[in-house]
Amino acid sequence: MRAFIALPLPDTVKKEIEKIQSELKVLPLDAKWVGPRLLHLTFKFLGDIGEEQIPGITQTIEETGKKFPRFEVALGEFGFFPNSRNPRVFFVATDHDEQLRAIAFWLEDELEKIGFPKERKFKSHITLARFRSVKNIVQLQMNIPAIPPQLTFPADRLVLYKSTLTPHGPIYEEISSVNLK
Repeated sequence: MRAFIALPLPDTVKKEIEKIQSELKVLPLDAKWVGPRLLHLTFKFLGDIGEEQIPGITQTIEETGKKFPRFEVALGEFGFFPNSRNPRVFFVATDHDEQLRAIAFWLEDELEKIGFPKERKFKSHITLARFRSVKNIVQLQMNIPAIPPQLTFPADRLVLYKSTLTPHGPIYEEISSVNLK
C-alpha cells in the first residue's frame, strides 16, 4: 500500500482554501486541482509499504508526538515547484517552517532506522494544484496577489495515511494518528 505521514487540516481551513481554488479555477489552466478533502501538509512520503511495516511506523509517529509540542501554523505565500518559470505544482506555503522542518527531519532520522531512505528535502506547503502544462500560467501568476490567504490552524496531530489511487483520484484513509504534546 502507498502511504505517507502528514498534518491534517481542519475543515474550516479546507473550506477557505476551496474558496481560493474556486476563484482561480476560472482561469484556463491545464491543471488538476487538489480536492478539499485531500488537502494536507506532508511530512514524509513513504511510498509502497507492507502491512508488517505499520507497527514500526506507528511507533515512530508516537515517539514524534511525545517529542514535539503543538503550535499554530499560518498560511503564507503562494508558490510553485520547482520554480515559477516551469511550474509543476502550485502550493501555499506556511509559516513556522523551522518547527515543521524539525518534525520532518526527526521523522526522516527515525524512519531511516527502520529501513526508509532519507530525502532531507522539506518545504512546508499545501499542494493546491498540479500542472499538466504551463498553458496560461502567466494569468495565474498575475492573479495570485489578489487572493492573500490569512488562515491559521493547529499543528497538533500526525497521521499515517494510506493512499489508494483510483481513476477518479486518490482516496486517503487514516491508518493511525497521534497528538503532539
